[in-house]
Amino acid sequence: MRPLNKGNTPTDSAGNPISPTDYKSWRKALIDRIGAYCAYCNMPIKHALQVEHVVPKNPPTGYTAGEPLAWSNMLLACGPCNNAKGNAPVDAITYYLPEEHNTHLPFIIVPHAADPKHAIVMERSGLNANQFQKAQRTIALTELNTTDERANIVDLRSRERKSAAITINSTRNIYNLASAHNPNLAAEHVVQVASRTGFFSLWYEEFMNDPLVMEKLTNNAIIPGTATNCFDPTDGYMPIPRNPTNAADPI
Repeated sequence: MRPLNKGNTPTDSAGNPISPTDYKSWRKALIDRIGAYCAYCNMPIKHALQVEHVVPKNPPTGYTAGEPLAWSNMLLACGPCNNAKGNAPVDAITYYLPEEHNTHLPFIIVPHAADPKHAIVMERSGLNANQFQKAQRTIALTELNTTDERANIVDLRSRERKSAAITINSTRNIYNLASAHNPNLAAEHVVQVASRTGFFSLWYEEFMNDPLVMEKLTNNAIIPGTATNCFDPTDGYMPIPRNPTNAADPI
């Protein structure tokens, strides 16, 4: 899951914060700020892109509702992630959220053990007990470890993850050949393919030890909305905790 920073509330031509009357009116601003990707599974969304409330506006009785129109409470989601999340009460203590944590750190994408057509999201090894449970709850929240094999299939996320993994493998092979001749151009090619493919954690994992590619993968001028403070430019853009002073859960 890509860590996000969509910035402050957009302003009008006079510099005043925009105050929409319909939360869906944030769609264009969100696309401009974080790109047309689901904030949870990172799948590119070509149509039916949904504006979603991070903290639901109509949670179960007894839970605090999220601001229905606030920029701070808005992200983009694909249908399967948004439908799975539904009106479940959400907070940064219980779940890993893309604007609160370095959400690359607690998760890893792996091939499905029983079906090679799919890849799913799992908890990364090495997490402590609290981090593991939090990652587990986050995966369950948006059903990132499920596959859809129904005749009327609607959830393509696991299939698209697998397709992305195949694309990344071939892109790596091209990069290995091209970088010997023009490393900057080869790295730019990688990031252009990544911007069309999405599933950014797969790209981070593959090119983690290549600072030139990582620099471009985390460059907001190419792929908007990445929380750059989650990657250390002094250490080859390796992922780092977003909340390092939180002793219980520094992710």
